[in-house]
Amino acid sequence: MRFETGKRSALSSNLLTGTIVGGFVGLVVFALVWTAITPGTPQPTQLSFQGAVLFGGSASIRSINSSCVGAAELEVYVQNPSANNISIVNVTIRGPGVSNATALVIVSNSCLTVAESLPVIPSGGDYQLNGYVNAPLRWTSTYDCYIQFSDGETMNQTLIAQS
Repeated sequence: MRFETGKRSALSSNLLTGTIVGGFVGLVVFALVWTAITPGTPQPTQLSFQGAVLFGGSASIRSINSSCVGAAELEVYVQNPSANNISIVNVTIRGPGVSNATALVIVSNSCLTVAESLPVIPSGGDYQLNGYVNAPLRWTSTYDCYIQFSDGETMNQTLIAQS
């Protein structure tokens, strides 16, 4: 009789070990399948603003047959970590004596607004906006600069016009 009892305990021990090992293998297989069908970590989509500088001086004038020539400028350095190109769609500058100025950019011997030229920040790349302001800016005065992007992001900075 003892022999039969020993068989039963060995059998139940093997059954318990098999259940534990089988459960572990099943869990590993489930985890592998789950990681294969779920999407990976999404690419960051938020733009990174490396710096913005405003220079005071004379205004530039929009033109389709000559380059921008004013001294008032807005420079913005932007990094785009996303997988999509993003455009700058609008720039608005407000401050002392300036209610609704914008930035102009040089496009093949023309001086067009940002809204007309839509500068592109390439996916995974950097871009430097060299915008000529269409209003005179006073040195050492404070201006609010608002920039809109095609993906819905915005940048709002208060800058002091440098000389």
